[in-house]
Amino acid sequence: MTGAWTGTWTLVRLILRRDRVLLPVWIAISAVVPASIASATTRLYPGQAAREAFAAVSMSNPAQLATRGIVYDASVGGLTAWTLGASGALIGGLISILLVIRHTRAEEEAGRRELLSSGAIGRHAPLAAALVVVLAAGLLLGLLAMPGLTGNGLPVGSSLLFGLSYAAGGWAFAAVAAVAAQVSASSGTARGIALAIGGVLFAVRSVADMTGTGWLAWLSPFGWVRLTEPYARDRWWVLGLVAAFVVALSAVAFALSARRDVAGGLVPARQGPAEGALTGVLGLAGRLHRGALVGFAAGFAAMGALVGGAARGLDAQLDTPQFRELAMTMGGAGVRVSEVFFTFVMYVLSQLVAGAALVSALRVRGEEAAGRAELLLSGPVGRVRWALSHLAFAFAGPALLLAVLGAAAGLVYDGDVLRVAGAALAYLPAVWFVTGVAVLLFGVLPRLAMAVSWVVLGAFLVIDLLAEFRLVEGGVLDLSPFIHVPALLLDAGPAQTGPLVVLTLLAAAMAAAGLVLLRRRDLMPSA
Repeated sequence: MTGAWTGTWTLVRLILRRDRVLLPVWIAISAVVPASIASATTRLYPGQAAREAFAAVSMSNPAQLATRGIVYDASVGGLTAWTLGASGALIGGLISILLVIRHTRAEEEAGRRELLSSGAIGRHAPLAAALVVVLAAGLLLGLLAMPGLTGNGLPVGSSLLFGLSYAAGGWAFAAVAAVAAQVSASSGTARGIALAIGGVLFAVRSVADMTGTGWLAWLSPFGWVRLTEPYARDRWWVLGLVAAFVVALSAVAFALSARRDVAGGLVPARQGPAEGALTGVLGLAGRLHRGALVGFAAGFAAMGALVGGAARGLDAQLDTPQFRELAMTMGGAGVRVSEVFFTFVMYVLSQLVAGAALVSALRVRGEEAAGRAELLLSGPVGRVRWALSHLAFAFAGPALLLAVLGAAAGLVYDGDVLRVAGAALAYLPAVWFVTGVAVLLFGVLPRLAMAVSWVVLGAFLVIDLLAEFRLVEGGVLDLSPFIHVPALLLDAGPAQTGPLVVLTLLAAAMAAAGLVLLRRRDLMPSA
């Protein structure tokens, strides 16, 4: 009799072989970034007085508090931990979610899990193998980050704690993804659920640091990775919360896996007859995208409400010379502190919307990989028409999500829904650019489109992070579409539309090229 865990190590080797490029690249880049940030901090702020002044300015910036949190120590190590704490958890969490879903739910959706189960592979082996690989990769990443930090003269113990905290965000969201993979039969919906949970937890930590309600930070893994306070108080015991979180959610995931059918979800797909009319391929695509889009919209509405609530009263609470000087530096005379806050936060949240856009854009590849596209195209439906039915939601969906995000923030902030929603929609061309990259890859490299699209988005996030410490500039910096969005403060003058038009045109050109290439290549059902 095959045990529930039989074949786990065989599948671990299979995953390592399939991701033999992606995993080393992720680990290597992530392990090098902390040393680069520490070196840049030493170069830009060589004296303790300069570092304390930088920390004071950062703590006086509500947007920095929202995106990165509190500076616990103004040393080189403390500023490095502050810079990478929340950002490292966000990027590591994103990659962990994608990897776990890729090797669990996506395998079931493509039918390969059922094929493996016909051999000596136990019920829990696929999920266990995915978690083993992702958790081990995170551990290796954290350990490899330590030598670069100690090479910059930072304490060994604190550097080890930082490395483990740096990896902890990925561990936590690997467990979140493991549970999400059991809920829905669709890999796209599972990714959406995990990403939405991540976004809400990030917003919870942001509100905690913005409003000074410290207890809120203890409710989010993004708070835990900061509350270890490496290079300050070195609170090792906080990592126990991460471990307990991972163990608890992993146990829930295995329990749910045992209660559902292979290729099925905890929430089963409704069987026919279908309700209402399916108006061709567009109606079918709408049914497929509807659940994820509604879930994303609800998540971004909640985040918008949290952001709007955090911004209320900022202008009165932070009416000091330092804050007024900061606001003037950002947008000129008359610009309020709350506007600076919205600019920074919308910049970060627009990157989360780009992740949601990728989920929709790559659904078309998922349909092809599962063989459903071939069945549909055997009828009187052209390839371009079929692809456009999905891409309509990939391009319209982000507009809806940004509008919902801005509208919820504006409603809670000052009731001016249109003004804040308009500011949020300024980031739509940058999101479309990311979507265009995915469509182009779908046309030219369909088998690698999913993995490479997410790697590209991750690269944009890393570029934005490194740019703040002048570690990238010029042509490298220009690669990120988010850099080219003007600083659209709420009460600023007319927006500079030139960069937005260019980004939109580039997105349209890449999408068109992807569709042309789709017409000329063979369908590739297998991943």
